[in-house]
Amino acid sequence: MRRSFVEGQQRIAHRSWFVALSSWLVAVCLQPILAQNLETRLELRYSTALAISHTPLTTSWSLGAHLEARYDLSPLRFQLVLDPGVRFSTAVTTDAGLTELYMLYREGELDVSAGLERLPLEVARLALPYSLEPVGSLGSRQGRWGVRMSWNPEVTRLRLAVLEEAGRLVPVLSLRREFGEFELEAHALYPARPVLGLGGSGTVAGLVVYGEGWLLLDPPKTRYALGLSGSLGEGWWALEGGYASTSPLLAASHFLAGQWVFPQGEDASWNLSTYLLLDHPLRAQLSASYIYLFSSYELSSNLNVLLSNERTVLNIVLWVRVFP
Repeated sequence: MRRSFVEGQQRIAHRSWFVALSSWLVAVCLQPILAQNLETRLELRYSTALAISHTPLTTSWSLGAHLEARYDLSPLRFQLVLDPGVRFSTAVTTDAGLTELYMLYREGELDVSAGLERLPLEVARLALPYSLEPVGSLGSRQGRWGVRMSWNPEVTRLRLAVLEEAGRLVPVLSLRREFGEFELEAHALYPARPVLGLGGSGTVAGLVVYGEGWLLLDPPKTRYALGLSGSLGEGWWALEGGYASTSPLLAASHFLAGQWVFPQGEDASWNLSTYLLLDHPLRAQLSASYIYLFSSYELSSNLNVLLSNERTVLNIVLWVRVFP
């Protein structure tokens, strides 16, 4: 049985690579022909990381790309998003990165789409209370195959979707409504068990207040996050807390988080963030990054410190992003 499962996972991985590469080649080949209505954005990434702790030093480096291609032929739109990558560490990890591949029909207030499409449900900025999106082997969030329909009359949006998850069909119903300076959105879905969610955001005295709560039934469990954000000089800050995952690859825990982003002129910025995970054992993460943007590429240096009772880990990451 274990062998059959592994073989099945390998077939899925090979199929993802085939679809991703085929889609990329089609987009590249058709660009000169369909240039009038085709929009593309290509990004190449290189990073190297160094982890320092009580255990032996570990290093890794990765290569990746981001390609967006959109072709408009009113009332139809075709969208392709690829995020392939490879990471070299103690083991080699690859990801085909097929994130989105769908067709959208838009007529007035009605949108209907079919294919592979992302469906982010969160309002939180520093955490992830609940998500339907799968996570790739390199940590990127990806779309799900399915059909979606949304009706958007003025200040209301009603969305109905049927998605595929592990061979099951998952119905998703969402209703969003604007109330002056506030916006609320309710969700009801049924993956492996019933899930209800409510999120919203609004402006109070120049500050953005936001939050969301999720109830997972049978057995009952909750996830939630509350946050506050505002401007500070040329930059902005955010404070957030709740019970949620602080990364797509981590389990939910009680947390407090903060972030401060402030620019240095027009081309550079600092990003400072901290996470405090309150569940036992108590853990903290401090992060500082500096980003400098040139005309066709971006340089980024990042320093992460992970603190716990068991060990201290220092991560140094250098990023180069190129926009050809």
